[in-house]
Amino acid sequence: MANIRNRKVSRLSTPTVIIAFVSLAVAISLLSYQAYRLLWRPFTGYGEVWINDRQNHQKDSFSAGDLTHFHSDNKAFEQSAPYLSSGLEAAFERGDKIFGQAFSATDGLGPLFNNSSCDACHPSDGRAQPPAGPDEPIEGGFLRVSIPGIGLYGEPLSPPGYGLQISDRAIKEVKPEAHVRIKWHDTPGVFPDGESYSLRQPEFLITDLAYGALPPDTQITLRLAPPVFGLGLLEAIPERTLLYWADPDDRDGDGISGRPNYVWDLERGGKAIGRFSWKSNAFDIRQQAATAAFNDMGINNELFLYRYDDQSRVHKTRQNCEPEQLSCLRAFDSKEFELQPDQLKDLTTYLQLLGVVYRRNMETPQVQQGMALFNKIGCEKCHKSRVITGEHEIARLENQLIRPYTDLLLHDMGEGLSGGADFDATAQEWRTAPLWGIGMTRTVNGHTHFLHDGRARNIQEAILWHGGEAEQARQKYIHLKRESRQAILKFIGSL
Repeated sequence: MANIRNRKVSRLSTPTVIIAFVSLAVAISLLSYQAYRLLWRPFTGYGEVWINDRQNHQKDSFSAGDLTHFHSDNKAFEQSAPYLSSGLEAAFERGDKIFGQAFSATDGLGPLFNNSSCDACHPSDGRAQPPAGPDEPIEGGFLRVSIPGIGLYGEPLSPPGYGLQISDRAIKEVKPEAHVRIKWHDTPGVFPDGESYSLRQPEFLITDLAYGALPPDTQITLRLAPPVFGLGLLEAIPERTLLYWADPDDRDGDGISGRPNYVWDLERGGKAIGRFSWKSNAFDIRQQAATAAFNDMGINNELFLYRYDDQSRVHKTRQNCEPEQLSCLRAFDSKEFELQPDQLKDLTTYLQLLGVVYRRNMETPQVQQGMALFNKIGCEKCHKSRVITGEHEIARLENQLIRPYTDLLLHDMGEGLSGGADFDATAQEWRTAPLWGIGMTRTVNGHTHFLHDGRARNIQEAILWHGGEAEQARQKYIHLKRESRQAILKFIGSL
């Protein structure tokens, strides 16, 4: 009879089983979190909105191609583009923290500044609100000042003793450049059908000028912070497309003569087509962010480690101080970079990857009527409704069919909106503002103030301020029946 050997059956020890179970649970949790970020969060965003199926929406409602999100509440401007890779998502989150960071003097704030964080001027990544009257300070912008003349690189000249914007705040022991307030003046008007309206414009109350009087020929304009979502897609619009749209000599005879603004490229040198800010005076998002950090908050960075003065070629300082501002110059006490290179990179990525909210209520008859009238009276000639993006450093932004309702070009908007020259832009020329997301302004920011200085209290007032190249479209709008005007406003509100 064969010998049968007793074999021991190996058993895992209890601690080993526990460790294996915990490891499996951790792995499943990590996979679930990654699935949440890629599949669920693009629809829920930072709140409680849930969209069952992207296919429930018409393709034309995708304002930003597949970077469109469906989060239509008070966080609609803060959403990242859906389906970001883990690396881009991490960079986006880091940039978001920098955008919301309130800088202090110990972080490098000032010595002169307008506000202490990006978010303070762009609340919820949206549009700043102007002061209601002379009892309120400017919280989301500044007074832009310039005098006749052109700087070394084509930029406007600042008044002696001041930069190109009045810094109305300062750190301890430094005098703010001035005390600034706004007073509004209304002018009533009536449509041909009897409906009344009112347009207002600002008066600037500037007192306590700390570094000398402003010259009599100083051009002064209130500039409020615009929304920052969708910027990466605007950056990805091919330059050849902008040049194709441009018609500086109005060769087609339609009265529209858009043209690009050629600005100084801070990193590569030479002139380049600008596409950001109210007068397209910034080449790309990185340079726009670096400029705002330095001029608005006094935060130096690798693009603005030194301040040079357009009135004195020998002046050079590590802070945003003019040669005449001695208390500002004495206050220097900061690190080499107050905004580190990797922080500027993350901030840029954040701004490039903010998604755009979808278009709502498109199928309603009134919106459809308004869209047809919008095109018929000529608004679409400048507010371009469709464009395909081109090459970009972030591949996700490439080859997207987007509907930004802008051509990013300069247009003469008439004497009523005159506001200082900027590189190639004349005083009356402004960049066509993108309209996507405009209908969510009240929901996100609690107001409906538009244009560069917030003078328009609603979309209709913004239309009525259009002059110059837009005068023909304005007149057509004015002579529409009231229900037709309301249809156009409803359509714009759906964007």
